[in-house]
Amino acid sequence: MDQLLKKGQMLLNRYSIDSYLAAGGMQQVFRATDTSFSRLVALKVPQNDSAERRFDRSARLSARITHPNVAKTLDYFEEDGKSYLIEELIDGIDLGRFLDEKFDPLDPHLGAHILHHLARAVAASHHVGVIHRDLKPGNILVSNDPAATIVKVTDFGIAKMAEEEISDAIVGGEDSITASKTAMGALPYMAPEMIENSKNATTAVDIWALGALAYRMFSGEPPYGYGLKAVTAIVNAKTPPRPVIWDRNARFEPNS
Repeated sequence: MDQLLKKGQMLLNRYSIDSYLAAGGMQQVFRATDTSFSRLVALKVPQNDSAERRFDRSARLSARITHPNVAKTLDYFEEDGKSYLIEELIDGIDLGRFLDEKFDPLDPHLGAHILHHLARAVAASHHVGVIHRDLKPGNILVSNDPAATIVKVTDFGIAKMAEEEISDAIVGGEDSITASKTAMGALPYMAPEMIENSKNATTAVDIWALGALAYRMFSGEPPYGYGLKAVTAIVNAKTPPRPVIWDRNARFEPNS
């Protein structure tokens, strides 16, 4: 994948690109220096025309939320026909990598800590009328320490950009879903109504996603699996099997 920006490139005569960090289905993320305040920031740029058209909306949604568990939106600007979003730089990794590389599944105490802070972030966003719509491990940042001391939710509004790609992937079948990084990451945590009629989605879709994330953290797998099989299972919404960890450890059993 070609990087959209180069090291040393200056934007708005203010933001100097330091390094490439990551890419999702809709955007690329770079570490940059805000020369006006001598601080490091995360600079995001849309990867395609579809994302470009909705990047402004994402910035405005993100800026409405002020909470310690939500990545701060610092700036938004356009230059030479391209949009850029500036967020606080989190010294850490996304929850997906944290699970895959460090703890999988999580100890219930650590999982409860992360879930607590995610719920706080979601509550804050709902309080100002913002639905995330795309809560998943890739949109959650945690500090790179064993206790995941810092937990931040990012990419509010990005889900609206991804809806068309996800819908096309579902219609295209298993190969299309597998080929779409956006669909593969989002589907395991999507509520049934997000798959069937996302325009009518309410705050309940974020609550569903929190439940799916909790299941993923405690069991090592999302509740309904991945790919096209997950779509059918999610729409049917049957109760997933109890995570094995609860049955292996008597101390996790509920009080009788």
